[in-house]
Amino acid sequence: MMLADVLYSGSTGAVFGMALTASRVHLPSVIINQFELTDSRMMQVFAVAMGSSAAAMFALERLGVINRPVRPHSSLGRFSSYDGNFIGGALVGVGMALTGACPGTVLIQLAQGFSSAKNTAIGALLGAGTYVRFKHVLKKESPNQDKTASPSPRTISDVSKIPETVLYLLLAGGVAGFLFLTSAKGHHAVSPVAGGLLLGAAQGASLLLTAAPLGVSTVYEQLSQYILTALGNERVGKPKLPPKSIIFALGMVAGSIALTNNTLLGQFPGLELQTPFWQALAGGYVMGFGARLAGGFM
Repeated sequence: MMLADVLYSGSTGAVFGMALTASRVHLPSVIINQFELTDSRMMQVFAVAMGSSAAAMFALERLGVINRPVRPHSSLGRFSSYDGNFIGGALVGVGMALTGACPGTVLIQLAQGFSSAKNTAIGALLGAGTYVRFKHVLKKESPNQDKTASPSPRTISDVSKIPETVLYLLLAGGVAGFLFLTSAKGHHAVSPVAGGLLLGAAQGASLLLTAAPLGVSTVYEQLSQYILTALGNERVGKPKLPPKSIIFALGMVAGSIALTNNTLLGQFPGLELQTPFWQALAGGYVMGFGARLAGGFM
């Protein structure tokens, strides 16, 4: 079983790494231009990826292949059940704007030889390590919390009471409308729609092979756990073996390199945006901390 987990996690990571590389959303210029609202390529890719991933998850569940995994909300116990998601998501956005990367695309940037990616990855590792070390003081337990209360609804359908089929149709309409109202600049070998469908296919592969959705930011937490434990901090614990997120991340890097070496999709990092050292380090730190605070980020 352990060998199967390693193979499945590595294979899924390789497929995801290839999809990210082909879709071009790993490029710092694409990410920065999206935040400057001058190019909607990144959002178009991820809108299609979101729609196709949702469709894959819905279909596989209806066919009885999987039980849909629903990620729980991240609560700090401060002002909302979703305060960890809000704050963590905002921090990830700040980090992305500073670095031109996200927790997943920085691994592809490393594979493609972007010099600033090393600093961003180190910052993300330090940020995740800070979260691991101090998460016990970040979350506030309410003294009046009812331990026997039923868990809060976990899906939009649960909360809104709107049938899931209707919600999926609304999502499809929203994706189509977004593609119609926005435009992607530049000429790339893979269109935003095709790139999004590739990511959706990677999501389907992840669900079939591992019964879990895509997610890579946990790799920074797992690596930091090993480092902190080696430094004598046993309190943080170690990941369960095999460390699936680390294997997944290695698969992403390998998949990106393999695709670049065997196709015409190679990159020229020297022509791309290069983030200054301290900006990449600080942005990576904020991004890594925020991703773990939010409970995960692709």
